[in-house]
Amino acid sequence: MQHRSSHFDCAFSPAEIAMLQRVLNTACLAAGMPRSDYRADRLAKFIIGEFRSGIRAEAALCERALWFERRSAPWSSARDH
Repeated sequence: MQHRSSHFDCAFSPAEIAMLQRVLNTACLAAGMPRSDYRADRLAKFIIGEFRSGIRAEAALCERALWFERRSAPWSSARDH
């Protein structure tokens, strides 16, 4: 018998994964950030958190992701050098 707790349920449908990937790719491109950058990982976690909190529209997620990256940008290591 498999036990599933909705609190820890992290399964996404293929369509949701594709949409979340598009949001991340769009935000990274707009921010001039390579996907290999640690900030992209932080941004991906933010996008997933927003999605789990109920923001499901792709455009709204993109907007929130860009807001998050702009808000975080002054603290990035690229600006410290």
